[in-house]
Amino acid sequence: MVLQEGSTYTFSQVLELNLETEEILAGLGYRYRSAPLSLQSREDPRFAPQVEQMRAQMRERLPFVPMTNSATARAFYVVPVLFTVLDQVRFKMNIEQAVSGGRLRGTVDFLLRGRHDLVVAGVMNEEMEGGFRRLAVQMVAVSEQLALPTVEPVHPRRARKAKRAGRALGGPKTAGFAKGVQTQLFGVVTAGPNWQFGLLDRGQKTVTKDTEAYQLPRDLGRLVGIMAGLLGERETGQDDFKREGERLSWANS
Repeated sequence: MVLQEGSTYTFSQVLELNLETEEILAGLGYRYRSAPLSLQSREDPRFAPQVEQMRAQMRERLPFVPMTNSATARAFYVVPVLFTVLDQVRFKMNIEQAVSGGRLRGTVDFLLRGRHDLVVAGVMNEEMEGGFRRLAVQMVAVSEQLALPTVEPVHPRRARKAKRAGRALGGPKTAGFAKGVQTQLFGVVTAGPNWQFGLLDRGQKTVTKDTEAYQLPRDLGRLVGIMAGLLGERETGQDDFKREGERLSWANS
């Protein structure tokens, strides 16, 4: 195995190994597959004019903005899309988030924390399979960090008293996931106009790449609707996510 057990790697070090996504994830203890995620889009009619105006502006402005680097793609596509989602639902947007989870450490372009957590990885001049490889590594790191057990501070007087009584205070509160941690983590990779979702299942130790991709400005409404559905508050008792013939439980959400 290329990745050595017990060693810590930066995102760049892992990606520079030039391995396939399946090989990298196997070295990190995850299985990789490609399958339809069937993500449902909640397109709020109240915001339809805003989305349509944004779509029209993208078409009008694109000829005048050469997509020569990742900063341009982020300013033209990624940030406007994320703020459009933020106008519809409320979530916390962490930009250039430092992550250190498990055997991985690095910086995530965007970590969106709402009803579900969503990692956004931006790539440039890179085909989408290579971009998803980058996203998968970031998703594993974020998942491992969020799943770290929580530690409660203990007053020294209580600690001394507990020691005399033979009890242990403080330390990890759970042996598995930290309290309130979801068992699924979503991600999306974007190369500007192209967007593709992924799902990390902590319980099954699986990363799934969606077989469907979204193209801007054509699919702007669907893309915004999917992200709003993942990040916003649940409005009904129905699941937002289905996999072919299979329902996933949000019991840990």
